[in-house]
Amino acid sequence: MLVELALTGKFIVDIVKRLRNDKTFRTLGFLLFVLILVGTMFFWLVEHLPFLKALAYSVGTLSMNSPYDHEITFSTIGVVFNIIYIFIGVGVYLIFVLEAGRTIIAAHEEFEKKQAEKKALKKARKEAGL
Repeated sequence: MLVELALTGKFIVDIVKRLRNDKTFRTLGFLLFVLILVGTMFFWLVEHLPFLKALAYSVGTLSMNSPYDHEITFSTIGVVFNIIYIFIGVGVYLIFVLEAGRTIIAAHEEFEKKQAEKKALKKARKEAGL
């Protein structure tokens, strides 16, 4: 379990490193942040949801997993905004998640390669000592 936890932390670090070093990925992350911010502000200020519910609804909408499907009734402008928000935001969210997944896969492959190299080196040392 500790190995999985350490790998998860490493994957998060790798995603943050990629955000710092990869201009396209950083732009995508910034765009996603702006979309979540705009959605949250709209649902908070225009639809009068509590801030945390507005944030949860914004993130949930972009991830296509909104926990508030039946509790909220929107005004007409809210329905129109939500439709536009979904069309623009879901694609950006999915691309960001796919790219983050690629980063995790690359980091995992690098980890596996290093583990195999260590194992081969240990085996070679053991055979040389015999």
